Amino acid sequence: MKKPKGTEQVVQKTKTIEPKSSNIAWIWMLAILVLTFIVYQSVTSFDSTNWDDKAYLKETPMVVDLTLNKTKQIFTEKVLKSYNPIVLLTFAFDYKMSKLSPGWCHGVNLFFHLMNAVLVFMCMRKLRFKTEHAGLIAILFSVHPLASEAVTWIAGRKDVVYLFFFLLSWKFYLDFFTSSKKMFLGISILFFILALLSKVQAITLPFVLIASDLMLDKKFDQKKLFNKIPYVLLAILFGVIAISGDGELVADKYSVPLTFIDKLVYSVMAFGLYIYKIVFPFNQIAIYQFPKPGSSEYITDLVIGVASLALVFVGFILAIKKNPRLAAGLLLFSVSIFPVLHLVAVNSALIYERFVYLADIGIFIAVFALIEKIPAHDKKLTYLIGGICLVFSGLTFARIPVWENSLSLWTDVVTKDPTSADAFTNRGQYFESIGDHEKAFQDFSQSIKLNPNKPDGYHNRAVSYFNMKDLNNALIDNQHALDIDPRFSSAIVNRAAIFFNLEKNDSAIFYYKKALEINPRNAKAYYECAASYYKMNDFNSAVVYFKKATEVLKDYSDAYTYMALSYAKMNMINEAQFAINASEKYAPNSAARSMVCSELLKQGNKAYADGGADKAMELYNLASQIMPANPEVYYNIGGIYLMKGNLTLAKENWQKTLSLDPNHVQAKDWMIKTATAK
Repeated sequence: MKKPKGTEQVVQKTKTIEPKSSNIAWIWMLAILVLTFIVYQSVTSFDSTNWDDKAYLKETPMVVDLTLNKTKQIFTEKVLKSYNPIVLLTFAFDYKMSKLSPGWCHGVNLFFHLMNAVLVFMCMRKLRFKTEHAGLIAILFSVHPLASEAVTWIAGRKDVVYLFFFLLSWKFYLDFFTSSKKMFLGISILFFILALLSKVQAITLPFVLIASDLMLDKKFDQKKLFNKIPYVLLAILFGVIAISGDGELVADKYSVPLTFIDKLVYSVMAFGLYIYKIVFPFNQIAIYQFPKPGSSEYITDLVIGVASLALVFVGFILAIKKNPRLAAGLLLFSVSIFPVLHLVAVNSALIYERFVYLADIGIFIAVFALIEKIPAHDKKLTYLIGGICLVFSGLTFARIPVWENSLSLWTDVVTKDPTSADAFTNRGQYFESIGDHEKAFQDFSQSIKLNPNKPDGYHNRAVSYFNMKDLNNALIDNQHALDIDPRFSSAIVNRAAIFFNLEKNDSAIFYYKKALEINPRNAKAYYECAASYYKMNDFNSAVVYFKKATEVLKDYSDAYTYMALSYAKMNMINEAQFAINASEKYAPNSAARSMVCSELLKQGNKAYADGGADKAMELYNLASQIMPANPEVYYNIGGIYLMKGNLTLAKENWQKTLSLDPNHVQAKDWMIKTATAK
């Protein structure tokens, strides 16, 4: 008996309908979470790096002591020329919970990644992938080696946060698609706004939703474009915000600008390299430098790029009717990667691994779309993908330690690419931060050798000379940096510091103010300018600049300490006490109190030596208010009472001295000398 016409087609379709067993889905979600956590759990012990982490955690005052004004700043200002207010709010939360402890910050990144893995699984299920296929797509996403940059790099918070809201928006859109409940569409749009407020790369969502329609409808439906209008309008709005207010955007202002042809060629190369790295994620590196035109690497990358672009384009055209899932996966990858290609974005490297954090989902969808077309081998291919997941898990587990700290990160780069000047500069900065000036000097010198046209190497080597007390060579390298870029703010600050140490305070102040004209949010420049005024005994001006430093960086404990000392120099004790309290608030072990107390004791001793016993007593009493537990204060007060002939009060104060310091030799001696006196 012949089968009715079309039976095979019906059977094939029913095989791809998702299982309704919620228990199986929960088991898969648990497996996804456990495997991902096992692979990434070590990150909570990692340090931060000096690659943008410092800018977010140490140099962005909006994340510290969040107030209404600071919240306004977060939503109206860019950091590192990027508009990511929701990400800054997460860092403000980190500050509240842990004072920006690197381990905590890494843990938050991991939390978002775990949630993203589960959301990918949920979205794939709603796209009617079989449960095991949806689970494997989610695992491929969560353990893929290229995802490690977004997860293990604290500054990668942008990617894990934006994708969290992006996936939520996608999920609720799929809920809307299957139920037609407008509430789901509204919730989806709300999460889309949060995704856009996290990273502008979220503007690709309208196209991802079109790809979703294609997967669910099995055809392109123009009528469904209407519900994409709010998404498109929001994408345009945030795209304008992203490119506004930055002037001319350049990846590296010290290099020759790329022509349109250069941007086109490098975009093709990057497109192909992203696909190649998704399939073969080996030999990873944080900085993929642009290949030199004409080199074998240049030609190879271009061939891979052209072949990949052609394959994706032809595959999409052929699949749009015969295999809509495959077409949708290729579309999802292409539209997700397009905004970070060089025709659109301003990148200082050929590719960045974190940029595929969303895009690789499109490749995984395409793979399973092909598997679905050969149901006879479904199980074998599923097992094969499972094996690939384990291989990727191992590669990721091995890659993660590279991000443990700045030393491990940049040593990995210079080992794999000894021509990377930026990597030598960044590793040198790490060595400088731990006081290893010799190693820092060597790395900075190598950076200069590799790229003498950038001021960074000269500036950083000048810092090494400075820290090695070689101020003459520091000035020479500093001048080289400023010859290349006269508005290099950090180099101007360094020049001011050199003059400060040469006892040329007027010149130091001149350069600090010049640096602040260029960058009025440089807390260090305000602080050091204040220190120059302090050194010149201009305590009023010192206080003004110490205050400005704390306005930029709320928890600048050292600025509060020397502000307190400046007030003490002017006998403004109430103001000094306020500054001491602020210093101790942000640094519980602050020396502000003892330093101010010592200053008042010093002034009191001078007043006493000049014959002003009453003035000395006044200063000693002020010192006792600042630091009641300082035994020296009461010893000196006892001396003045002795001079005035009030032995009783003198002994009372010496006894208080000994109660605070039983080994105070002078107080003991005076107690013995006056034991029989009345």
